[in-house]
Amino acid sequence: MKIAVIGTGISGLTTALLLNYRHDITVFESNNYIGGHTNTIFVKDHGKTLPVDTGFIVFNETNYPNLCQLFDRLGVESRDSDMSFSVHCEKTGLEYNGTSLNGIFSQRRNLLRPDFWFMLRDILRFHDDAKVSLDCGLDDQVTVADYVNNMNYSDGFVENYLVPLGASLWSCPASRFREFPMRFVIEFMANHHMLQVNQRPIWKTVIGGSSSYIGPLTAPYKDKIRISTPVKQISRQLSSVKLTLIDGGSEQFDEVVIATHANHALQLLENPQTEEREMLGHFEYQPNDVVLHTDTRLLPKSPNAWASWNYRIPESATDVGMVTYNMNMLQGLSSKDTYCVSLNQTADIDPEGIIYRITYQHPQFSTGRDQVQNDHERLIRNNRISYCGAYWGFGFHEDGISSALRVCSAFDEVL
Repeated sequence: MKIAVIGTGISGLTTALLLNYRHDITVFESNNYIGGHTNTIFVKDHGKTLPVDTGFIVFNETNYPNLCQLFDRLGVESRDSDMSFSVHCEKTGLEYNGTSLNGIFSQRRNLLRPDFWFMLRDILRFHDDAKVSLDCGLDDQVTVADYVNNMNYSDGFVENYLVPLGASLWSCPASRFREFPMRFVIEFMANHHMLQVNQRPIWKTVIGGSSSYIGPLTAPYKDKIRISTPVKQISRQLSSVKLTLIDGGSEQFDEVVIATHANHALQLLENPQTEEREMLGHFEYQPNDVVLHTDTRLLPKSPNAWASWNYRIPESATDVGMVTYNMNMLQGLSSKDTYCVSLNQTADIDPEGIIYRITYQHPQFSTGRDQVQNDHERLIRNNRISYCGAYWGFGFHEDGISSALRVCSAFDEVL
């Protein structure tokens, strides 16, 4: 069959790899690069070049089995990463790094703060409560805000731990994270062994930058990828699917796999079916302004509090999440400069230190998402159009590849 794949994130590239074996594929990408959120920037660093990731950065063998299988097949090498987490509150001056006692008490006055001790107590209590709630079948309609109120957790736990952690994980505003389904959050944390202090998975990062897997992944079909070729509209015909390109050209295909964000996929359809409108329309997206830079002022004031993930609580409420990734720690970069990737803090970054800037869209999750995600099969080979993307899971790389494998299975292709 003649099949079009739209999008070159991990979902689209995996789909293209497998369908290319027995079908005539064409891959369309609107950007001028291949990879979606897999986007490594090669930085000139005092006589050498460093690969610095700006989107997809880490994975682990426990929670990313399909991705690891793909990496093994492609010969992609990795190294252990540091996955520490810190919080800096501009309203109270609080700072801590949750990795070690020295980090937790990087501010020695934390020893004398009752609210800080309440937070630590509630973290341990939450670990137990969350497991019980999951076992008891917590209703998916219960939001994070509902749950923490019902469980009577301390303000310090909610404001300085749970919300910063969730907002960092899903690159969303604090207010939006409070609306997430709590069962979704607990399921993710349980799967990633985050509801325990010990025996957490070893996180890894791709040697040479995450984009180094793009070459071997696309090698079998690299001549079939068209970058800088946005699709304008997708129209079902009597016995085919018509793709209209932004330049006015059009092509016919037997099947189309849309591996874009859900909201973009819906916008592409000329006449979406009711189930497409309802299911794809369920997922909203948060635009995040992402900057690669060397301004360490965006990290906690105390170097003892520096972590791989550094969440910032601003003095006044904001409609974006503010987190800075310390890429030297995450990727093991060796440099006298500290390379940072910051979300939604561009105005505070020294312009002289800015290296690269891009906007990424991240999926947001609301109550009712379980019903939609459980019905993914309904939108696979549905009148010649299929959909895949990380939004069918928790929003991460493994979810993207897993959704692609479900699509490929409908074509009798497996990894």
